Amino acid sequence: MSLRWKLTLYYSAVSALILLMGGMGFYLVLRQNLRAALDDSLREAATLAASQLGGDEQKPQFSAAETDTLLQRLPGATVLLVFNAKGQLVDQIGTSRTRAPLVEGFTTFGDTRVFTLKLPNGDQIQAQRPQLETLEALSRVQRLLLYGLPVLLLLGVGAGYFLADHALRPVDAVARLAQAIASSGRYRERVPEASGKDEMARLTQTVNAMLLRLEQTIEREKAFALAAAHELRTPLTLLQGRASLTLEKDRSPEQYRQALQKINRDSHELTALVESLLALARTNQSPRQDVVNLGDVALEGVELLSSDASARGVGVELHTQTALTLGDAPALRLVAVNLLQNALKYGSKQVWVRTGARNNLAFLEVCDNGPGIPAEEIQRLLQPFQRGSALQGNGAGLGLALASAVAKQHGGRLELMPAEAGGLKATLYLPLE
Repeated sequence: MSLRWKLTLYYSAVSALILLMGGMGFYLVLRQNLRAALDDSLREAATLAASQLGGDEQKPQFSAAETDTLLQRLPGATVLLVFNAKGQLVDQIGTSRTRAPLVEGFTTFGDTRVFTLKLPNGDQIQAQRPQLETLEALSRVQRLLLYGLPVLLLLGVGAGYFLADHALRPVDAVARLAQAIASSGRYRERVPEASGKDEMARLTQTVNAMLLRLEQTIEREKAFALAAAHELRTPLTLLQGRASLTLEKDRSPEQYRQALQKINRDSHELTALVESLLALARTNQSPRQDVVNLGDVALEGVELLSSDASARGVGVELHTQTALTLGDAPALRLVAVNLLQNALKYGSKQVWVRTGARNNLAFLEVCDNGPGIPAEEIQRLLQPFQRGSALQGNGAGLGLALASAVAKQHGGRLELMPAEAGGLKATLYLPLE
């Protein structure tokens, strides 16, 4: 069963219950009011008759003038009966079709409503009136409810289905679009946004925002795949060329050794590139939640690159304070190594590494006094395979992109800005543990 019909049936059941309760309530209240009106008229007739007969010195019968007056003032088919203290009928106005017992107050005898008023001298006046008018009015109301409520319910079912259909049209549009995207792969399509600020408007807006994010992710992954293929093709071509050149003719053992050394160096570079790509791909996963001290991470990174720093003649100054965070220690260590490699690689003579806590965030900071990065290039260099305009021949362009991706994976960020010493200051901010 479709959601439209489920909502319609639910609405119809609730409407039927409300109509039934409302109809019953209306009928009971109407019956009570009609009965009260009838009783009031009988009490008024008996009281009027008692006033005509006179106070304590009660007359046994009505005079002709009093009878005419009462006939003019009695409502409807009201009958008045006068009984003496012994219960004998002594006078009457109108024709009584029943002989009701003399019970003081209101009683119902057959289809006649009776009110008996006892006078001070013991006489009694009984007012009678048939309930035919009241019963006929109630019968008409019953028929009206019997035939009218089902008609109202059918109209409610139709209105409920119309409202459900109108409300669920944006959902149908979303479902059709999702099916079209699944079958054709056209992820650039969008759902027509519903007007207003209700739930359906928010639904269509959210779906379009999701599709936009999906499109951006797919386009970014496509660009990444193309760039990765291009970057991998170059070292693979070099390997293939060196191997083919070496195998063209017989060579001396020393020449073979030199060729194999070059191939080994190229294969190491290719392996490092592949490992960087794998590390970048893993940033889409949730990181481990181990307690990590960024001070220890910085120290390990400096120790790993100490020989490289010595070979380049670059001094490394380390200032660490405890900076605890939750995350994947190997991934954070890779970030520290990449930031240090950038600082060592691009013309620095001195590098400063600091860790600590700042503004409720743990940080790892790497500064150098190299040429730095122009401000207009910083955002571009955070994308994979992007290099500085002055450094196009160095590296694969993955270091800063990988550091930024790991920072986002851990709920932090990577900030790049000019350093006080004239180079670049790269700061990794992560939430404190």
